[in-house]
Amino acid sequence: MTLPPSLPALFRVLLRLLLIQGVALGIKITNLEVPTPLAVGEGGWLLCEWEDEGDHVYALKWYVGGEEFYRWTPLETPAVKTFMSSHFVVDSRESQRGRVRIRNVTVSAGGKYRCEISGEAPKFKTSFATADMMVVDLPDSQPRLVGGDAGPYQLHQVVTINCSSHDALPAPTLTFYINDQPVDPEWEDNDQVILNETSGLETSHKSLHFKLRPSMVSEGLLQVKCVASYPDLYWDSSDITFRVLSGHGSGFPLGSQEFVLQGDAGRPQASLHHFPLFLIALVFFR
Repeated sequence: MTLPPSLPALFRVLLRLLLIQGVALGIKITNLEVPTPLAVGEGGWLLCEWEDEGDHVYALKWYVGGEEFYRWTPLETPAVKTFMSSHFVVDSRESQRGRVRIRNVTVSAGGKYRCEISGEAPKFKTSFATADMMVVDLPDSQPRLVGGDAGPYQLHQVVTINCSSHDALPAPTLTFYINDQPVDPEWEDNDQVILNETSGLETSHKSLHFKLRPSMVSEGLLQVKCVASYPDLYWDSSDITFRVLSGHGSGFPLGSQEFVLQGDAGRPQASLHHFPLFLIALVFFR
C-alpha cells in the first residue's frame, strides 16, 4: 500500500507500523481453565478464551493426551462436533465455542489438556495453550486405625498407632493429630504406598510413635486422630480415645503433683509431704 505524500512524516511512520503489525495479527488465547482436582464420576467445565487480533476463528479444538474430543467450527453446521472418549462424556448440548461441559470422568481423564485455535484461510494461523487436570479415585472407606485400644496406658509409656487408607488412586496423604493438634513430624514415619496389581489401586500406610506426657492428657483421656486427604478435594478421618493412668495410680487427674490422704470427701485433704514437719512439731512441743 502506497501512503499519500501529503501526510505528516510522523503520522506516515505510525500508520506504516500499524499496517505491518496488522499483517502479523492472528488469534491469541487469553485464558485456559480446567476443573482440577476432580473425583472419579464428577465433571466440570473446560474454558478456552481468546482475542481476535485481526483474524477470525476457523476451528477450535480440545485435546486430552493428544486425543481430540471436541471441535467448534463456526462456519459449519452443526458448529459443535464431539468425539467418543473413554475418559469422560462430553455434553454437546451445553457446550459451545470454547466452553465445554464434561461429565462422569474416569481416572484416565487426568493429564494434559490442550486448546488449539486456528484462524481462517489462507494462513490458518494457530494458537494453543495447555493445562493439567488431576483425577482421583477416592478411598472407599474412612482411614483405619490399629493400636491404642489395649489401654489403659501409663505416663511416659511409648505408644504406637498405625493408620491406613485403602483402595485409592493416587494414595491419599495421611496426617496424625493428638487432641486435634498436629503432632511433631519426628513422631511420624514416612507414608508407605502399596500397589494392588490386580485392581491398580493403592493403599497408604503411616505409623505414629510417641511417649505419653502429662501435658497431653486431659481428665485421664487422650485422643489420636488420623486424616486422609487430597488438597481441595477430600478429607476424612478416624479417631480413637484411650485412658491414661497417673504414675502413682491414685486415680486423680494427670498433672497433679501431690499425693492425697483418704478421708472425708467434704474436708480439705492434707498432703503427705507435710507430714515430716507435723511430726517434728509434735515431738518438740511435748
